[in-house]
Amino acid sequence: MAAYYDLNEFELQDEDLKNYRVWIGDFVHSWPPYSPLFAWARNGHHQFAFSYSAETLSLPGTKGWQWRIVDGLSYLGIIEPKLEEIPEREKLFRERITPYIENWDEIWGKTIEEWQGILKPFKEFDVGRASNAELYSHWEDFLWLDFQMWKRHFIWMYPAYILFNLFEDLCAELLGITSLDPLFKRVLAGFDNTVLRFDRALWRLGDRAKELGLANIFTTIEDNEEVLSKLEQTDAGRKWLGEYREFLKVYGWRCPRVEEWWDNPSWLEKPSLGIPIVRQAIIRGGAFTVDAEFERLKAERVEAEQELLAKVPADQREWFEKLMRCAQRSGTFSEDHNTWFDMHIMSIGRHLTKEMGRRFVQAGALDDPEQIYFLHPDEIRKAAIAMEKANLRPYAQKRYDQWAAAWKLEPKPFIGDISVVPELSMRDPIIRVIAAIPVVKPELKADLYGAASAPGVAEGIARVIPDEKSMGEVRAGEILIAPMTMSTWTPLFSIVAAVVTDGGGTLSHAVIVGREYGLPVVAGTVEATKKIKTGQRIRVDGTNGAVYILG
Repeated sequence: MAAYYDLNEFELQDEDLKNYRVWIGDFVHSWPPYSPLFAWARNGHHQFAFSYSAETLSLPGTKGWQWRIVDGLSYLGIIEPKLEEIPEREKLFRERITPYIENWDEIWGKTIEEWQGILKPFKEFDVGRASNAELYSHWEDFLWLDFQMWKRHFIWMYPAYILFNLFEDLCAELLGITSLDPLFKRVLAGFDNTVLRFDRALWRLGDRAKELGLANIFTTIEDNEEVLSKLEQTDAGRKWLGEYREFLKVYGWRCPRVEEWWDNPSWLEKPSLGIPIVRQAIIRGGAFTVDAEFERLKAERVEAEQELLAKVPADQREWFEKLMRCAQRSGTFSEDHNTWFDMHIMSIGRHLTKEMGRRFVQAGALDDPEQIYFLHPDEIRKAAIAMEKANLRPYAQKRYDQWAAAWKLEPKPFIGDISVVPELSMRDPIIRVIAAIPVVKPELKADLYGAASAPGVAEGIARVIPDEKSMGEVRAGEILIAPMTMSTWTPLFSIVAAVVTDGGGTLSHAVIVGREYGLPVVAGTVEATKKIKTGQRIRVDGTNGAVYILG
């Protein structure tokens, strides 16, 4: 297979097909196709970060992943330890996972405090005023930052998913219930997180617009940039904009797509990105969805905890409760880490690369600032100082053509022996989540089944949203159909009636947020975006993990 994007280090070789039993397509993250620059950073830094985390924790079943790029998409192969290594790895793992079980909140709090300190100079760096040499130096520092972020990302994600899976397995072993059981779902609901706090703050900005007599501007003007312009013309509008800018100082470090710098402005760069959500909050009105549901969900969770614990044999109750608390934290962590790690890195990377691209165009090295995303770091290094003497167009054009072609391909979910995926998913906790397989219940006679779900039943008109750029098309009361959702999609959960996704398992964003909103969700259907069309009426049964196409 030819090396896509000229990334020879990530080419899938014949020996890779011999040494790894299967390569799993990570379409949850790498669809739409990555740009070459982001593919270089994500695959390279991910590859080390996974193995670093797996080895640091001494995971018994995996030594991390290898990453390859096929047709512009990421595929991963699990590095399996030798059978004779597993007993010693299990012994070390039990020692190294214990601090997470006993002191999760304390260790996580210190991690975030340290990380905020590391991020501070990057958030304060003025890319527009830096000299070319300073900007290039900052770029090299950013590559280090991206590398450090992924190390922290997975040194926490592995424990979070491992402990969740251990709790899920223990529930099956002792109580005969799975993650699809209503009691299991209730135990995980009723928890706040940073993503919900963002959504709550945005909802309150909608209330504030109504208090200031500005609602009509949001609801009658469709162009989001025009809304901002209109608000600048009155004292009340300027007051609201001042409050919105304060909101952006805290929450504006986010891009519509968490997994790419390409064509992906942050909210700080493009404040109009938040206007559609404020508009929908004004139209829908009333109390913030989570606040209205939270106390009920919290009470049901406490009741479910007691019900579960009462079923557990007395001699295993203490261990069961520890794992239950860890599983509950895993859901909160799954959302919080996106805010502190992924979102900040994508925003910082976007601001920096956009300015570098602008300067390359000014110097005549490129024709369009966005072409920088089709370069390799070494090519950026070559032109970073002597920009006016460089011609980077041939590299960028060739890889742009490959990127555009990747959009038209039908990717293979697996390369190799698909039959080993269930086995490998039990060995690697993250694979268990991203490669979750739908649980088919023939007696339900549904059109689609999910791998995980959030309880409740809703019926309505489907709205298929293929990627983040189309999120503004969603209308209140519709049912969101998407390949997957991530933290940046959370505001849509305030206005839709239900959510259905192609990918995802019990710890996927859609399921976690759906639980907190009291919103029916069916995740991991594999082909919802292919089978369901915008405008069709569907029924989403999150309680049973089923979807019905009504017409």
